[in-house]
Amino acid sequence: MKKIFLLIFLLFCSTISYSQKVISGKSKPTKIVLKPEFKQGLPPNLYANMSFEDDNNNGILEAEESASLKLIITNQGKGPAQELIVKVIPNTKDDELIINDGVRVPYLYPGKDVEVNIPIRAGKYIKTAEHKLEISVKEYYGYDMDPAYLVFNTYKLQKPQLMFSGVEILDIGSGTVAIIEDNQIQAGELVKAKIMIQNNGQSTSKNTTYRLETNNPNIYLSDIEGNLGDVSIGEVKEFWVSISPNKRIESENELPIFLSLNNDNNYGTIANFQLPIKINQKPPEAIIKEVVADIESITKQFARFEYQSNKITANAGKIIDIKQILPSLTIRTNAIGIIIGVEKYNYFASAPYATNDAKIVEDYFKNIIGVNKVYTYTNKDVSGFFFENMFNPEYGELQKAIKKGETEVFVFYSGHGFPSKDGKNVFLIPADGRLEALNEQGYNLNKLYNSLNSLGAKNVIFFIDACFSGTSRTTANYKTQNLVAMKGVYIKPKITQPWNTNPNFTVFSSSGFNETSLGFDESGTGLFTYFLCAGLQGNADLNNDNKITTGELADYIQQNVKEKSKSIFGIQTPQFNGNENIILVEF
Repeated sequence: MKKIFLLIFLLFCSTISYSQKVISGKSKPTKIVLKPEFKQGLPPNLYANMSFEDDNNNGILEAEESASLKLIITNQGKGPAQELIVKVIPNTKDDELIINDGVRVPYLYPGKDVEVNIPIRAGKYIKTAEHKLEISVKEYYGYDMDPAYLVFNTYKLQKPQLMFSGVEILDIGSGTVAIIEDNQIQAGELVKAKIMIQNNGQSTSKNTTYRLETNNPNIYLSDIEGNLGDVSIGEVKEFWVSISPNKRIESENELPIFLSLNNDNNYGTIANFQLPIKINQKPPEAIIKEVVADIESITKQFARFEYQSNKITANAGKIIDIKQILPSLTIRTNAIGIIIGVEKYNYFASAPYATNDAKIVEDYFKNIIGVNKVYTYTNKDVSGFFFENMFNPEYGELQKAIKKGETEVFVFYSGHGFPSKDGKNVFLIPADGRLEALNEQGYNLNKLYNSLNSLGAKNVIFFIDACFSGTSRTTANYKTQNLVAMKGVYIKPKITQPWNTNPNFTVFSSSGFNETSLGFDESGTGLFTYFLCAGLQGNADLNNDNKITTGELADYIQQNVKEKSKSIFGIQTPQFNGNENIILVEF
């Protein structure tokens, strides 16, 4: 009986062993792959939100940098999407542009979404070039996603270049022993040496270390090595070492003290640089160079998506797509909006993107702020006595539409502002206005404020994307032009302040009176207008209560415009005056 049980046991073990595959002499379990069965039925309907973000968020894929293409695919159809194959197909073959293989999604049921991430990386030897990637989402039965493309630029390797800038000798104070206190080094002294280095290259020197050495036994060094951390483009860093040549030193030339600088990638390093230190002599003056990052050649080439379908939305890097306008819950049944955008002037340089500002803000007034009546005027519409005919509180067009105490008024202006010759007054001017007739054709900002305040409206909220410094709007692509040929005049107008007496009068201004209001090429709008719209999308909801107040919007605009302006041209500081507690939007 025992033999029968043993035989059964051996047969069982044999069965187990045959259920394995032998690969290279090793047994592995058989891998069973279950393929789903697809059946044609009701069609799916694919929508997608796409975003692209690189490591440093500048919209450029630089050498040895990684990025991610993210797709959130939603099925808004009646039937399931089956076997979605997501691929990214470059228009040119480049071994240095590394794109991960496609992703397979077996099923995407109606009302559901799936997130797909495609890693992209630029190799060390990538060239500066534009790449256009086809974003392909194919469905088993041909219900594919509409065509879309990601266009971005790669940027060749930019290296740091570490340089010695200078050295100073200190022989007075703690840690020093001087024979002669003259900030020079004498035989037998113990001195402190401040060594300065600079990164003159076009990328950050990461994890930068230093080390000093000497081959002369009569020179004693201490504190000879350390870590300076990251040294950014143009940055100067300094460190201190102790040096003591004894009395046996005979060198009349530079002391044999050598500096080495290293970093993580070993780019732009220094090996055994002899410091210019001599006995009884002051070291040469430090040389600090002005090094400017080559931003201009990069920032005009931000990543972007190209598509025609209304089923696709996109956001490249940190550039918010302000054309994505989803209606809010806010409805103002008794409100009027006046929008003015003057880009083209008969006798002045243009104001880049002012027309686009007006058109996009029109959508925000209607769909986000909920204004039921919006009137938009651009370029030639704003001619002659437009401002007087529109805003005069006695006979202007606006006052005819106002029901005192009940109507809310929203005004937006984008275009040039002009200062008077003495800088004490500032004006808006029509498209056909002349500088010589500023007092006659221009509309004094004080007069505009007083006119709006005299309407007796429930609320007046005025957004103005214009500067009054006498220069044209500047962008990375459009250079500053002088509009009024003024030099050395400080613009300090005496401005009427209706918000001090009227808590329902609020003004958002794009900049200080002596600053330039900038344009933002990536959105094709003014920089102020860009963040105004981005804030109204919901980004200004700082306390996450699904409401945006005038105060929250002001804080969001001020912080972001000021920060972004530094990378374009100077500093732009938006201004806010008025009631911080008016609820502009509810979601």
